[in-house]
Amino acid sequence: LGKDAEMMGTLRGRVVAALVVVALTSGVDESAAQMGEMERFTRAARPFHKDVPYISCAACKLAVAELWRLAEEARAASPRGTVGEDDLIEMAERVCDPGFEEGEWLSMIDINQPKGAGGPVKLERQEYLGECRRECRTVAHACAQVLEDYREDVAELLWKQDPSTLEKLSSRVCTKWAKACPAKPVPNSYERKDEWWVPMDEDSFKMQNMERQLNKLSQESGSQPVKFVDPMGGMMFGSDGWDEEEGENWMDSLSGMMAAQGSGGGGGGGDDYGFGEEEPPDNGGAPEEGADDEL
Repeated sequence: LGKDAEMMGTLRGRVVAALVVVALTSGVDESAAQMGEMERFTRAARPFHKDVPYISCAACKLAVAELWRLAEEARAASPRGTVGEDDLIEMAERVCDPGFEEGEWLSMIDINQPKGAGGPVKLERQEYLGECRRECRTVAHACAQVLEDYREDVAELLWKQDPSTLEKLSSRVCTKWAKACPAKPVPNSYERKDEWWVPMDEDSFKMQNMERQLNKLSQESGSQPVKFVDPMGGMMFGSDGWDEEEGENWMDSLSGMMAAQGSGGGGGGGDDYGFGEEEPPDNGGAPEEGADDEL
C-alpha cells in the first residue's frame, strides 16, 4: 500500500477503536444530534443506481457462481458430504450483503467502462478484498435486486444439485427466472462516473472480522448488534454519495487525488492496484481469490 496508506490505516484503526469503546461505555440516552453524527460514520455508501441495469446480468452470474462455490465448500467440509437446505437458504440470503462473510466477494469487484461513453459496463474481480465504497454497494444492490424473489428456489436447486453444472444453474436463474440476462445495451450517451477501487488494509480486515464475530454473539444472545464507526472513511476515501446528488456534479475525490499524482486512472483492473508500482497488500490473511474475472 505504501507508507502513507499504511500510516492512514493505522491511524484510522486507533481512532475507530477509541470511538467504539466510547460508544459501548456511553449511556443509552443519547440525543438525536449524537445519533445523527454517529449515523454519518456507520451508514453504507450510496449505490450508483444508474449503473444497475447494465450490470445486473454480470452481478447475477457472479452471485450464482459464489453460491455454487459456497455449496461445494460446505459439502466438502461435511462428514456426510451433504449440506442442509436451510443452510443453503441462509447462504442465498447473505450472498448479496457485504456485511456477511458470504457477501465479502462484493468488495473485490471493480466497475469499469473501458471504452468510455456508450461502451459496455464491466465487472472486474480483483485479487484482494477492497473497501466497500459506492461501486461495491452498487453491485450489492444489483445482486439483491435480481435474486430477491428466487433465493429459496436457488437454494433448493443447490440442495438437489440439479442442474448439475454451474453454467446451467446460472442460465436458469439469471436468464429464465430473473431475466437479467442478456445484459441491457448501454446507450451511446451513457458515460458513468468512475470510483477508485481501494484494497482493504490489514487493520480494516481485522476490524471487519471482529465486528462479525461480535454480531454473531449478539445474535445468539439476543442483544443489540455492534457497528464499528469509521471516522476516517470520508476523509480517506471521498464522498459516500449521500452528500451529493447523483448527477454530473458527483466526483470521487480519491480518483482526482490519485490522477493528480500520476497513478493512472480507474483503480483496480488487472494488476493495477491503484497505488502506482507498490506491491499489493497481504490483507492480514484476507482470502486471495481468482483475479480479474471480467464479465
